[in-house]
Amino acid sequence: RHEILKTLELKQEVTIPELAEQFNVSHMTIRRDLDLLQSEGKIQRFHGGAVKVKRFMGAKYDQRANERKAEKAAIAKEAAKCVQDGMSLILDAGTTVAAMVDELEKFRELKIITRDLHTALLLSNEDRFGSFDVYCAGGRISKWAYSTDGIYAEKMIGSMTVDLAFLTCEAVSHAKGAMAWSPVLVGARQTTMSAAGRNVLLADSTKFGYNSLAIFAGLDEFDEIITDASLDEDEADVYRKAGYPLTIVPVE
Repeated sequence: RHEILKTLELKQEVTIPELAEQFNVSHMTIRRDLDLLQSEGKIQRFHGGAVKVKRFMGAKYDQRANERKAEKAAIAKEAAKCVQDGMSLILDAGTTVAAMVDELEKFRELKIITRDLHTALLLSNEDRFGSFDVYCAGGRISKWAYSTDGIYAEKMIGSMTVDLAFLTCEAVSHAKGAMAWSPVLVGARQTTMSAAGRNVLLADSTKFGYNSLAIFAGLDEFDEIITDASLDEDEADVYRKAGYPLTIVPVE
């Protein structure tokens, strides 16, 4: 297995037949080794082979906001199907969830809590969202992410009960779950999930097959996981076969 990982360092992708030939073992032996490496979060299996799991280290908000806009818009449109007039929502901090703002304009009398300063500012527009009650969770301001975090944000969110929470993440792994770039974010996201009657994860396809530093939830803790159609079909099958509630949306 150590040699398989070394091979992936050089090639990025391997197939079962080539590994079986390289190590002079059966295909079944290679499959067992790949299954074990995937369970340890070191590789990502696909039909007939594997790739090395990549590690997400984070990027600034402005950079992320300008990436994959069409995919995020498609995810946001699908996510909005869960919303009804008068609901209470938590919108997690992140550009994928922020893409929901335009979709929410058609609803009335929503109660929204968010840690995302950009989202809160957009929702403060009286002409567009005059019927909404909007709350911005206090706490330490992350200049990197344009959001609040820490114990004060967690205390405010933890004092509420909402119908629905839309969460994002920095990485999604079949073996590990939903991950954040920093342990600082774990408490806020776990508190958000505890406050909500239903939790929906919004993650564009580039988040899949990555590891990041801090796990905040297993994928079985979400009521729905929404991503875009650029997700590799073999990889999508892995999540479906595991019973995770994956929704894949086309991109216009």
